[in-house]
Amino acid sequence: MSTPNEDGKVAISAQAALNETTWFKDQLLNRNLLLAQAVHELTATVEVLRKQLDEANTALEFELSEKTTETEQGPK
Repeated sequence: MSTPNEDGKVAISAQAALNETTWFKDQLLNRNLLLAQAVHELTATVEVLRKQLDEANTALEFELSEKTTETEQGPK
């Protein structure tokens, strides 16, 4: 381990700083790609679930309208 200079800072080689910066940049890029993939998957899931919900609501409204019609007309 290096000893600090008079001002309290430790000298770091330029190559070590470059390697560490490159590693952090790659980590952030990978994280952003993973987050973008997760957003894409969740968006697709929400779209599918929204479609299923709309279909269920349509079926329920149809069923309720039939029962309302039966009630108004009396039993068949």
